[in-house]
Amino acid sequence: MNQSTNPIEESVDLLISHATICTMDASRRVIRNGYVAVNNGTIVRIGEGNIPTDIRSAQTIDAAGQVLLPGFIDTHTHIFQSFLKGLGADHRLIEWLNRSALPYGALMTPYQHRLAAQLTCMEALKSGCTTLCEFFYTDQNPQLADGCIAGMEDTGIRSVFIRTFQDAGEDYGMPACMIEPAEQAMEEVSRLRKDYADRGDMLSIWTGPDVTWSTTRDGYRTMLEYCLSENVRYAMHIDETEVDNAMCREHYGQSIVPMLDDMGFLTDKMLGVHCVNLTDDEIRRFADHGVSVSYNPVSNMYLGSGAAPIRECLDTGVNVSVGTDGAASNNTTNYLESLKFAALIQKGFSRDAARITAEQTIAMATNGGAKAIGMEDRLGSIEIGKRADLVLFEPRHLTSIPMHDPYATMVYSSTPENIATTIVNGRVVYRNGSFACGIDERDLAGAIDVELDKLRKQLADN
Repeated sequence: MNQSTNPIEESVDLLISHATICTMDASRRVIRNGYVAVNNGTIVRIGEGNIPTDIRSAQTIDAAGQVLLPGFIDTHTHIFQSFLKGLGADHRLIEWLNRSALPYGALMTPYQHRLAAQLTCMEALKSGCTTLCEFFYTDQNPQLADGCIAGMEDTGIRSVFIRTFQDAGEDYGMPACMIEPAEQAMEEVSRLRKDYADRGDMLSIWTGPDVTWSTTRDGYRTMLEYCLSENVRYAMHIDETEVDNAMCREHYGQSIVPMLDDMGFLTDKMLGVHCVNLTDDEIRRFADHGVSVSYNPVSNMYLGSGAAPIRECLDTGVNVSVGTDGAASNNTTNYLESLKFAALIQKGFSRDAARITAEQTIAMATNGGAKAIGMEDRLGSIEIGKRADLVLFEPRHLTSIPMHDPYATMVYSSTPENIATTIVNGRVVYRNGSFACGIDERDLAGAIDVELDKLRKQLADN
């Protein structure tokens, strides 16, 4: 049962012992009383039973009674919105944007973005996420992106930073300061890729159009040409509400997915976010071209957008991942809550309790997330040679005892108090209520309150 890349591993950085290991590998192997050895951020041994006597570890975690699984991958959020939880409540997408996200987003400073990133990423780590995909659209000042990235890096989370663009959209309420030519946006993407090139796979820089109603046909073409020539991945909000297709039919005479397909925009580098209103034909197009989907169940309910056709996507062969969306439309970055919604919404709307299982939901959060960000060779399962992005789940809390099935307990009966340890790239970044980054939650809350007072005053004076 033991596996090893070498006959003898004399010394490792981290050893996790006595865990129930949900590997999420191709065979969905579960190892009882297992151990995992990590060295230089990589999984080097996996086994069952007693720890071999030839392993010496700098750090050992006794995980008896706990479940070890791959870290969750949140494939969609908007970090600055962590300043805005609860604002714009009880309104649909366009009205919500114009009441909360856009007015505040147009005013926030790089320092405020950094605080928001610390808040978002710490909340994500505390709920089992090891990778966070930030969909960044407040582009009026290049330093805002750097502030956001700095806050993400402060926490030790693995990051995907998606620097998007808007080259139109004032008639829908997009602030003029956020609108820029696509060529200029791609120059800024290149700048970010150059400035952060030494981060390896701990930070990936993507791009993408923000929303259909703030992107011109020329903008799509310019971005696509850049991404294909430079091998850059991209994401976009698509078919979140009926506005997407209404706008496209009015201006282009086509629905959004067929239009993008005709342009060659649907590729395996694309991550489509929300996808609530996909038709069967559009799902097939996604499957044919390898487009992944980021399913954001909580925000889709919060904004009254509807339930995405996730079962149909899976059955057609579309890769599906799970995102929280921004905390102004969720109103949290609690990934465990999003997983519960992800399963329950599909069951409730279809009146079929077996439509999405707990195990399938965990697979979307791990395997699906890894494939969606193009890192399935490194993340998403516990296997030798993969990055040690791991989570220890502690079931011995009132909410989750007794645990009959680990998948069901994690999806239906858990809260962040069940996350005992979060490990990113072999480094323990969160354990038993404490963050390795040293940021205190109360101090962070105080700093955010000070900055929010400044923002409220600016809005009142405008």
